[in-house]
Amino acid sequence: MTDWHALARARALDIPDEAVTRIAPALDGLHSAFHPLLDKLAIDVEPAITLSEGALTAK
Repeated sequence: MTDWHALARARALDIPDEAVTRIAPALDGLHSAFHPLLDKLAIDVEPAITLSEGALTAK
């Protein structure tokens, strides 16, 4: 089970703990639905790139 609170803190996502608690069940559901699909990806598929706000707004 993913610790969504720890993940939000580690990524410095300024999300209140109450909000993380409220959305955690939905995040668990999404994780359960999509994680098994990783095994079906071909090895040559490019990974998704996570962009930070800073990367998008940098000049």
